[in-house]
Amino acid sequence: MTSPTKSIEVKLELGHRAVLRARPTAEGFTHDWTVFVRGPEGCNIQHFVDKVIFMLHESFPKPKRVLKEPPYQVSESGYAGFNMPVEVYFRTREDPKKVTFVYDLYLSVDGTPISNIRCEKLTFHNPPDDFCHKLLKAGGRSSARKSAKVAESGIGDVAATGSESCGDRTKGRQGSGDRAKGRQWKARKIDE
Repeated sequence: MTSPTKSIEVKLELGHRAVLRARPTAEGFTHDWTVFVRGPEGCNIQHFVDKVIFMLHESFPKPKRVLKEPPYQVSESGYAGFNMPVEVYFRTREDPKKVTFVYDLYLSVDGTPISNIRCEKLTFHNPPDDFCHKLLKAGGRSSARKSAKVAESGIGDVAATGSESCGDRTKGRQGSGDRAKGRQWKARKIDE
């Protein structure tokens, strides 16, 4: 026997902008950059996002940057790119409470300005009613389907199903290693 399953899909944009400085800083930093997490087309993700943590390279002072309200972005100067873990925490008491992405913050060696946006689609299966309302308020889309397996509790198995096109909004290096094709991101349970 099958039971109805409620699924809510929301989208996040992860991205960065980087420009070559006219002159390197005293520390040797050659680029200014900003990395961000936001909703597409002006959607207010604050309805379901509690906080975003950007884990910068260990060479930065205070590499763990916690942002509890929009804009969820960090601006810095540097001289090299790196892979940055980005944790998005949800406004829910149920598990999973967060999803983690690895973002490739790359810099152009030829001085070309970079504007990169990566879209991630999150699907929440059988979210509690209060969290479902938050997702819908932030632009989420609801779908009901029949499923033999229904999540027993919590917000089910939220997954980011990889990157998808945000239109022609990527400039700079093409084919970035973090633009997943069919890669599955799973939310992890946290102890906080």
